Amino acid sequence: MPQQSFAALRHPGYRAYFIGSALAMMADSIEHVISYWIIFQKFHSPALGGFAVLSHWLPFLFFSVYSGALADRLDPRRIIQLGMLLFMAASLGWGLLFLTGSLEMWHAAALLVVHGFAGVLWAPAAQLLIHDIVGEKHLHSAIRLIATGRYLGLLLGPAVGGLILLAMGPARGILFNMLIYLPLILWLWKAPYGGRKPAPASRGFAELLPMIRAAISPTACCSRPTPPALWSPAWCSRPAACCRPTRAPHSCWRCCGALPSAASRRQRRIR
Repeated sequence: MPQQSFAALRHPGYRAYFIGSALAMMADSIEHVISYWIIFQKFHSPALGGFAVLSHWLPFLFFSVYSGALADRLDPRRIIQLGMLLFMAASLGWGLLFLTGSLEMWHAAALLVVHGFAGVLWAPAAQLLIHDIVGEKHLHSAIRLIATGRYLGLLLGPAVGGLILLAMGPARGILFNMLIYLPLILWLWKAPYGGRKPAPASRGFAELLPMIRAAISPTACCSRPTPPALWSPAWCSRPAACCRPTRAPHSCWRCCGALPSAASRRQRRIR
């Protein structure tokens, strides 16, 4: 049976989540536009510009694994809401400092760090919640759409942020930006998703090592779409017992021993 286009959007809950997430990503980009413009105008500091980039991405590098473990053990809805509240707190801090004209460099650095940690709390929990909303059947569609919404927000954010900056000024504009986070926060408050049993305690980065070893191993598992006619031991460099169709309908084969060898591919072409 052919897959439906945008299948995940047929879930009412996912539609609301998709719109709220896209708006939140746009608000994130708007805050970047206004706050970066102000700190450049006030300080003209290349060092602060570099710190803005580092404070945004280094928290993801060092704390995303722990944030994901936290979302696995607790309710991901509340983790996302906490991230949104940190975003709003950063916008509120920028707005008040802009209004009073008391912004100093250490203020800017602190608010940039708060913004970075807000993103770390949001991102892993947001991915985890998708599973609870759409289930396994439409999971691929939901992940593709949420990525599309993310980049749509990144694309529109600078344009909308520029318009808000011109129309309302930096202080009122960034305070207005706080309201754009509210739809996602309010929807998550009553959304009937996200309840889960506590997961085992996370070992942090130690959990990544087995995955990395498996990925670089020459005997890594592989799975990809292919016609049933190609379910053949000739495609594998291991015994025929390791090549079999998966249980997924009409879609995949899996070789649990190794990737197809060059010799076996040549043999297949000759046949």
